[in-house]
Amino acid sequence: MILTASEVARRHIRRAQYVSCDEAFVDVRLPGSTPKENYSIVGPGVTQNPTQVVNLREAHGFNIGAAGMGPGITNSLHLHFTAEVFIACEGTFRLRWGADGLEGEAVLEEGDIICMPTWMFRGFSNSGSRHGFLMTVLGGDDTGGIIWSPDVLKRARSTGLYLGRDNQLIDVPPGSAPPAPETLLPLMPDDEVAALRRWSEGELMQRCVRPADRDFRPATLDTALPGHGWQIAPVIGWGISQHREHRPAVTDLQGFSVEWIKVPAGQRTASFELDQTAVLIHADGSLAVSFNDGSDAVHTELGPWDTLSMPAGSRRQFINSGTQDAHALLVVTGDAPKRPMFDAAVHTAAALADLALDAGGRLARKSLLPPAMSV
Repeated sequence: MILTASEVARRHIRRAQYVSCDEAFVDVRLPGSTPKENYSIVGPGVTQNPTQVVNLREAHGFNIGAAGMGPGITNSLHLHFTAEVFIACEGTFRLRWGADGLEGEAVLEEGDIICMPTWMFRGFSNSGSRHGFLMTVLGGDDTGGIIWSPDVLKRARSTGLYLGRDNQLIDVPPGSAPPAPETLLPLMPDDEVAALRRWSEGELMQRCVRPADRDFRPATLDTALPGHGWQIAPVIGWGISQHREHRPAVTDLQGFSVEWIKVPAGQRTASFELDQTAVLIHADGSLAVSFNDGSDAVHTELGPWDTLSMPAGSRRQFINSGTQDAHALLVVTGDAPKRPMFDAAVHTAAALADLALDAGGRLARKSLLPPAMSV
């Protein structure tokens, strides 16, 4: 697959292009919940406002979004049906969970990632002293929306905001009659709320990866080549790492994988393909992505917290021409381990360095591997 310059530009969503919706959810008029920003970057996410701008409407198997809020602002208790991954980009956030928000708490600092369980009420607040920015990965092309805590919906109705059965906001002006009850999304019954699984703080923190927890290792075949000293640290699911000792913190199936990648100064990856759709979220350092090979190459430079969509079958290369390490998150659709496909020259050069892939697709010393068995 050859990507044109215009197609790469369409898929490179710069942070400056993210468009906030300040009334995306039913709780936005509650005290302490306004103002706050909701961004739908890849896919609509769970927005409940039909005017929400979506930067890239294309099925990826997951959605990428973001939230921005000032100090003290809160996102109210709600639950998801698919994965919700929080990436703390800027600022400090306090998570709370349980039907009343008292079941547990955790603090996310910059660089932390946590994968929240499905069917669990959760909310978060900016507990720092500056504006906070949190990116999210949501499972599936259709996330199914969310269920709000019954208390949140009741209080929201007093502000004139209701949720219709189509999961869209209904704004009722002051003094007007409320919508007919049969047109509204019903409250979750108390017995159903009480039946939800309870999660301890210890259980939740096993699903959190902080910067000190990142297990960076050379994890692909091309790292045997000079100048290709990049590394991978798994976070969620089975991604592109080919290191046989790598284990993600979250192993239950989410429909996608999340891995940190680190490209040291002056290093690069070899060009490779994936059979799956992927998104790169850039964190820091100088990082560029070059698509295609030879005279068809198209180059794009990423800024902090830019998002880059990479379609299945496209060839890509990550390059750091700066003076410090570059870090980014790689999100790839699918639960099974992915296999980055390098060209024959990479396999040949790796073999000369006594590195190859075993029959399971994991890195091994080539001198230890028996000849391939005939079929």
